[in-house]
Amino acid sequence: MQAAECGVYRGHSLVACLRIARDLRVPVNFIGLDSFAGLPSLVEEDLKVAPENAPYRNKVLFDDTSFEAVNELVTSAGFADHAKLIRGFFVDTLPTLPETRYDFVNIDCDLYAPHIECLEYFYPKMHAGGIIFFDDYHSRDFPMAKSAIDKFLEDKPETLLHLRFGPEGTNHTKCYIEKL
Repeated sequence: MQAAECGVYRGHSLVACLRIARDLRVPVNFIGLDSFAGLPSLVEEDLKVAPENAPYRNKVLFDDTSFEAVNELVTSAGFADHAKLIRGFFVDTLPTLPETRYDFVNIDCDLYAPHIECLEYFYPKMHAGGIIFFDDYHSRDFPMAKSAIDKFLEDKPETLLHLRFGPEGTNHTKCYIEKL
């Protein structure tokens, strides 16, 4: 199975996905993409919908990680042979990926432009039945994720499906599509 995560941050969801694959005995190769330096600059679409008091309007968020720390986490969890980390912003790194088809992609990149970049890259490369999972669709803190996903999917045949877990609260509903 070929998989990718766009927005690795500290690597915990990447390692969780690798553990699930191991426990289900699904051989997987995972690519983890992240700047490991925080979010990119906001674009006009972000500023239109971002809450006025959002901290990322004035400072970089998610810069409290590093490539080395995530690589150590992946290695210490026993997955060094099943995951490759790629450092940089998606606009720069996606075009460098090897040409392949994907079965699963987790998009957790908060802002408008990164969602569009990831969807434009991965959507046409998905196998039929492949899953694109959206972490931030219902996020109150990052409503630009919903804007980007809705815009991208407006002329696509797939239906956005919603998964609810845990108590009522911020970002406890996730979404995905199954590629037709």
